[in-house]
Amino acid sequence: MTFAVITGTRPEIIKMFPLMRLFDLRNIDYEFIHTGQHHDYEMFLKFIKDFKIREPDHSIKLENPGTAAVVGEGAGPTRGGGGPVQQFAEVMTKTGDILRQIKPSSVLVVGDTNSVAASALTATQLKIPTIHLEAGLRSYDWRMPEEYNRRMVDHISDVLFSPTTISASNLVHEQVHGTVYVVGNTVIDTVRICMQLETKITTKDYYIDNNNNINLKDNDYSSSSSSSSSLSSSDFVLLTLHRQENVDNRDYLKSILTALSASRLNCICPMHPRTIKRIHEFGLENLIPSKVIAPVGYFEFLRLLKMCKFVITDSGGVQEEITSPYINKHALVLRNSTERPESILSGHAMLCKVDHHDILESIKRINVLKPPKNICPFGNGNSANKIIEILEEQPVVPLRSKTYS
Repeated sequence: MTFAVITGTRPEIIKMFPLMRLFDLRNIDYEFIHTGQHHDYEMFLKFIKDFKIREPDHSIKLENPGTAAVVGEGAGPTRGGGGPVQQFAEVMTKTGDILRQIKPSSVLVVGDTNSVAASALTATQLKIPTIHLEAGLRSYDWRMPEEYNRRMVDHISDVLFSPTTISASNLVHEQVHGTVYVVGNTVIDTVRICMQLETKITTKDYYIDNNNNINLKDNDYSSSSSSSSSLSSSDFVLLTLHRQENVDNRDYLKSILTALSASRLNCICPMHPRTIKRIHEFGLENLIPSKVIAPVGYFEFLRLLKMCKFVITDSGGVQEEITSPYINKHALVLRNSTERPESILSGHAMLCKVDHHDILESIKRINVLKPPKNICPFGNGNSANKIIEILEEQPVVPLRSKTYS
């Protein structure tokens, strides 16, 4: 039995990492395919290197790659003028060629990006069973490309691994034809593994130089240096902003930046290339947060999450990561809806409409909250083990007769 593990974006690598790690430890046969939706060093190769997983057995070079950014988290417009339709078709064509060549027993995908949807649809057309990790998430917001991507993948998958009972109930309600299992979310595994690597997490600290670049320093670094300002725990708010519906709309983006400026928060923002591009296009440079830094690796990002007072974000993945016992932070989520209601029910996240007044009022409320007390709703960091045990005990049944022509 050979699995085809397919990723295309940074969040997919982060969430597939614990499973690939166990595949390697248990000598389970798999072929690693990367579609190239995120193709630059920061969004792809750096994460492969940091996680110490093998480089892809098959790498696709797209003529229409995604922006070097996490768009939905990977589903938005593409660079080079091709657009998502051409990107979708290209992933299907090139992934199909690889799947015909390696003839896997099943295909594993995670999430809701264009790469995920295109790969799952390709596997279906080739009569290869599809396994969907992070199945059953629903925002009921049809402005989001991710919503129709994830729905389509759920309805054509043969095995669906849901993170929570809420997501599993969505699948039962929709009467999907595949088998549903509740296993938690592998991102909690990733946070646990990374935070336990103490040599990477606890022997380093950060400082911001005069150019607002983030730098690593040793513990004996002198914070009195005139060229830097040391970051101590909880003296800053972490800001991430990238979603298409927020940054591609000038009014929304201006409302967010204006409110953050008026709040006088000390924000550190690993600025998404997509976001900074829109800021310049819309002439909003005077509203850029005080400390804008380049995108950081995952270990560095977790360190910032651990150190910050709270998070302001529109990311789906961050809503999960903050619930990990290793992080346990509040997040103000700049969205009208979320496909991860569990983080709200657990008291970790708070939804906030993209409105200047609402953002300021929500900041006041979240700024005085004590750390969340509820347990992580996305599992105990053992999801990858559960998934492999299920696959070993009940191998994927080819519900469709295999054809590779």
